[in-house]
Amino acid sequence: MHNPHSSHSKSDMLLGALVADAACLGLHWLYDADRIAKIAEHRGAAAFTPVDAKHFDGAKGYFAHSARQNGMLTQYGEALWVAIRTMNTQNGTFDVAAQQAAFAAHFGPGGAFTGYIDRPTRGALERIADNQTPSGIDDDQNPALSRLPVVIAAYHGTSELADMARAAMQITNVNDVADDYNTVFIDLLGRVLDGEPLDSALVAAADNAQGDIQAALRHALTTQETDSTVFTGEVGRACHLPTSGPAMFHILKHSSSYAEAVERNVLAGGDSAGRAIPIGAAMGAAQGVATPSGIPLAWVLKLTNGATIWDGCTRLGSA
Repeated sequence: MHNPHSSHSKSDMLLGALVADAACLGLHWLYDADRIAKIAEHRGAAAFTPVDAKHFDGAKGYFAHSARQNGMLTQYGEALWVAIRTMNTQNGTFDVAAQQAAFAAHFGPGGAFTGYIDRPTRGALERIADNQTPSGIDDDQNPALSRLPVVIAAYHGTSELADMARAAMQITNVNDVADDYNTVFIDLLGRVLDGEPLDSALVAAADNAQGDIQAALRHALTTQETDSTVFTGEVGRACHLPTSGPAMFHILKHSSSYAEAVERNVLAGGDSAGRAIPIGAAMGAAQGVATPSGIPLAWVLKLTNGATIWDGCTRLGSA
């Protein structure tokens, strides 16, 4: 099947990941799904809820983004954006040493980033400072997939893809489960970039997964539960890939548009930003930008530096 967005799908994949991440900022790590639903009902949407500590008052969750404002990226999105910018200075190639240096310069002391530093980021900064390679720590959480879209944009269809994706992941995460989920999303995003419909790409990627992951992803696609908030509550809203992976597949299966996928993800609560990058990447690649079911231009305009992000994604996506 020919993908009508094929000439743009790589840049749409990157843009989709970043917009989806920013949409989660205000409610990221709020684990109270009922509270999120009430906020969304009041506002008319959960996506791009402004950052406000009162949303977390008396609710299960962690208010991590007091230093950030609506339209900014979370630390996940910032990691992806650093990787995009760095690749654009390296002729579209993924150079691990350059990426580590840029990561440390951005997130480390004196860097441009102000905000929450998660466990894999903190561990990576310490190991980069000690010149240790790989710089990642043993961790199966969502930061493992933060840089994956850039590697797929640059190496899709090449024999280098798997090795480059692993090297990108190991900047922050060195873990077998994370490695297996990396492989799952390489498969999924590659199929979507090749023009395969998202529904069949999800089934194929689940079928190609190994062991427990295969069973968990197949369950996500076949369960009679169509409410992604309920399903995510069943499998877990936290940051670990064994819970996030099935939640991401469920959200993607039951969303008919990019906006719906992002909204479902925010409503599902917990580590919505960690799930946002693979979800946004897949839906962006599948649906394009400014199409009836694609990334809304109005959402791109909500980004604090939307024009710069647009240019960076377009440059790398067309390299």
